[in-house]
Amino acid sequence: MYNSISLDSKKSNVLDGNKRVANLVANKEMIKNGMGIIAVPVEKIGEYFTKLIKFYETNDYTEIKEWIYNNCIDGVD
Repeated sequence: MYNSISLDSKKSNVLDGNKRVANLVANKEMIKNGMGIIAVPVEKIGEYFTKLIKFYETNDYTEIKEWIYNNCIDGVD
């Protein structure tokens, strides 16, 4: 579920706006399934973009998927 944001973001041609839409869609699904939300902490935004670029370059979402899971899932105890 949480890899939707990275997969949807990669498909976009209009970078900034489509990433926001991908984030909204991913969070809608997360909330619908009781899994919290994806929120990249401000202090980790640089690391997030580094991982996102690596995903774009390699087409391997394993690293960013794990990073998002460990750093960006909020609202679940």
